Amino acid sequence: MHTTFFIEPVLAGLSLGAFCLSYCFPFLAALITSENREVKKNFWLILNFTLGRLLGYMAFGLVFGYLGEKLQSSYLAYLTNLSLILISIILILYCAGLLRQKQDICLAQKFHNRNALAMGILMGVNICPPFLLSLTYVFSLHNTLQSLLYFLIFFLASSIYFLPMIFLGMLAKMKELRIVARISGIVSGSIFLVYGGYLMISQFLRPH
Repeated sequence: MHTTFFIEPVLAGLSLGAFCLSYCFPFLAALITSENREVKKNFWLILNFTLGRLLGYMAFGLVFGYLGEKLQSSYLAYLTNLSLILISIILILYCAGLLRQKQDICLAQKFHNRNALAMGILMGVNICPPFLLSLTYVFSLHNTLQSLLYFLIFFLASSIYFLPMIFLGMLAKMKELRIVARISGIVSGSIFLVYGGYLMISQFLRPH
């Protein structure tokens, strides 16, 4: 297990903020402030939401890690490496402000689900470049345990944006966090782009 394995999910998790700050946080803020709850109830709301996100990430890490471990062929590897490269480019372009993301990527808002656990799962499964990039990457690992570890680290890194949101309704408007998220996205996309290119070249040079 190489050192960059631990760096990649951190950067991918941080880059998730570029999307969630814009699309999911306003919805989460509305849920948190919609009722005057006691501290104990707010604690359980936060706990259920966080648990939902963790379950969502670990479930996808398990499924895609298992599939990557069982489904191995040269054609599938080419497709996976190409997907890794393309999604990396999309992430870089978006975080650089050269590409716009669709407005309905927040599944929790799209399905109007206000249950904290379900909302956590749906927010954890955003159809956005950092998440898609992570799925493609763990598929290429061909190792279920490493895939689970990747998404655990991804969850911890991305939680930096979510946890303060419970207390600060204006977090999504903080320019500094948006800048950190976008820089992380560009760096993360660049690392995955190089990694995908390396895998593609290695596969071409590999004797068949």
